[in-house]
Amino acid sequence: MEVLHVYHMRVMNSNDLEQVLTMPEVVECVEEAYRLFSTREAGLWPVIFHEFEPGVRDMDIKSGYLEGAGLFGLKIVGYSADNPVKINAPALAGLVMVMSIETGQPVGLVDGMTITNLRTGAAGAIGAKWLARKDSRKVLILGAGAQGRAQFEGLMAVLPNLESVTFSSRHAETAIACVKEMADRYGSVEIDHVDWGNIAEPASKADIIVTCTPAREGFLKQEWVSPGTHINAIGADMTLKQEVDPQLVAASRLFVDSRTQTLHHGECHHAYEKGLISEEDVTEIGSVLIGQKEGRHSDEEITLFDATGMALQDIITANLALTRAAEKGLGSVVTM
Repeated sequence: MEVLHVYHMRVMNSNDLEQVLTMPEVVECVEEAYRLFSTREAGLWPVIFHEFEPGVRDMDIKSGYLEGAGLFGLKIVGYSADNPVKINAPALAGLVMVMSIETGQPVGLVDGMTITNLRTGAAGAIGAKWLARKDSRKVLILGAGAQGRAQFEGLMAVLPNLESVTFSSRHAETAIACVKEMADRYGSVEIDHVDWGNIAEPASKADIIVTCTPAREGFLKQEWVSPGTHINAIGADMTLKQEVDPQLVAASRLFVDSRTQTLHHGECHHAYEKGLISEEDVTEIGSVLIGQKEGRHSDEEITLFDATGMALQDIITANLALTRAAEKGLGSVVTM
């Protein structure tokens, strides 16, 4: 009997990924994903989400294709809120599978959380790079976990003139630990924290505000935000999540990664469901990158980038890692 051709798939863990990816490179990957999406050389399939135990255990699957890059694939993520206490493991875990359009075969399988943190930090960086005022100096990051750190690193990669970054978290010890870690790594920027109950004042003084929490009720209020502020709304990537007051969303000039996805389960969908905004009020960031639409119009308007996260970002970033790993002999090659 003739033996069918076997294929090889590379598997990479978080340590492998950290050796081959840098934030500036991931920013370039995510920008390319946005461009391909807006030129219709890439697309998304519907997100699959299921709660096993509301607020405690859930999963989601995001998938898509990038014909312009010859790739398709998916990311699967599981969430168990009590993992840190019960088994001393992160609450989130996942995998990214990269497939070749040409052969239909797997290219590789990589740790999903390292990719998620990097590509989401890169998404925030892109929002600030293209939409924040050019003289932005002060940042407030609401959320001080892994994503708060990733958002900070993303901003540092594209905004070298930042002077101060303030973190806040509902858990003060989390913010304190984050500040210490980031201050040790980035000595050129003033980094501090503020108690969660006192975020109104730093919000009013910030040039850029980032929300990256698992909140299910809007906490960033319209009256706190000054004209000219840019907001990166990162945390609301599922229907029940919310971080920004719908009135503030409606008062902002709105940019998103995917209009369809955002109006269905992003930050904007809360304002959309209330009739405060329409589809025409939402601009996809990729159309700004390719010069089809304008970004910020003036130094006085509030801009908001609603990043729900697209599998395209994961796939293209994971593929870069797999390519670099093959060159350096990193990861494990599995013969199928």
